[in-house]
Amino acid sequence: MSQVIKKLNEIESSYRYISKKEQESISLLENAIKETNVLVTCMGLYNHGKSTLLNALIKDYKHITFKTADVRETAENKKVIYEDITFVDTPGLNAKDNDNKRVMDAVKESDINLFVHNVSTGEFAKVEIEFLQNIKKHWNNPKEFIQRTIFVLSRTDTVSDDDIKQTQIRMKEQVKEIFGMSSTFVGVSAKSYIKGMLENKKLLVKKSSVDELQSILVNLKDSYKSSIVKTKKERLQRIYKSLINKLSSKVQTNKLEISQSKRELQEMENSFNSDIRNIETTLSNYYARL
Repeated sequence: MSQVIKKLNEIESSYRYISKKEQESISLLENAIKETNVLVTCMGLYNHGKSTLLNALIKDYKHITFKTADVRETAENKKVIYEDITFVDTPGLNAKDNDNKRVMDAVKESDINLFVHNVSTGEFAKVEIEFLQNIKKHWNNPKEFIQRTIFVLSRTDTVSDDDIKQTQIRMKEQVKEIFGMSSTFVGVSAKSYIKGMLENKKLLVKKSSVDELQSILVNLKDSYKSSIVKTKKERLQRIYKSLINKLSSKVQTNKLEISQSKRELQEMENSFNSDIRNIETTLSNYYARL
C-alpha cells in the first residue's frame, strides 16, 4: 500500500514542472526581448574565419576581442556590443560535443545571422547541410531564418574570382534545395580588409568587400528593426502556448492516473480491512472454543 501512496504523490506533483530544456528556451527568449540592441549571431564551422570577420566588423584590427588562432578559442557563445549591434560569436559547428546546441541556442534569440563558410573548401560540407536541415525541421518559420541570414563566403583572397562564382552558385542551390527560396550571399576577405585599414590601402579595403557586407547588414537591420521585437514576442508566445497545451494534456493524463491510483488504493484498503475482519472473526472463534 505504501508503494501506491508514493506513486500517487509523485503523479500529483509531476505536472507542476517543465523540462530543463524548456526552461532554458523560455529564459533565452525572455532575455532576447529585454535586449535593446540588434543581436547578430555569427556561426559556421571551426576555423572558417568567424572571429576574424567579427573583429573586422567591430574595427578591432589587433584581434583582441575575438581571439583567432589555430587552436579552438571559442567554447561558449560570446557577446560583444558595438554601437547598436550586439555581435555573438559561437563555437564551430560540430567542433566538440554540444557545440551545435550552443549555436542553436544563439540562433533562437538572434535577430540577424551571419553564416560564415570558407570558400576555399568548396560548397557546404555535410555538417553545415545537416545544421541547416535541422533549422528547417525545427524552426517555426524557416523563411524568417533565411530572410534574416547573410551567407558569408570568407577568405576570398585565397581563391580565384571564377572559383568563388562557381562555389557561390552551387551553395545557393544547396540552400534553395533545403528552404525552397533564394538567400543572400557575399564574398569577403576580412584579413585583406584589416591589412588595408592598418596600411591605409583603400583598394585592398574595397576589394575585401567587408564594407559591402556592412552595408547589407545595416540595410537588413534597418528593414527588420521595427518587427524584431514583435518577432521576439511571437517566439515567446509560441513556446508558452506549446507548454500550456502540453501541461494541460499532462494534467488531464495525471488526473486519470490519480483517479485510478485512488481506486487501487481504496480497493487495497477495503481488502486490508476485510482481511482484518476475517482475522478478528477467526480469533474470536478460536477464543470461544477455548
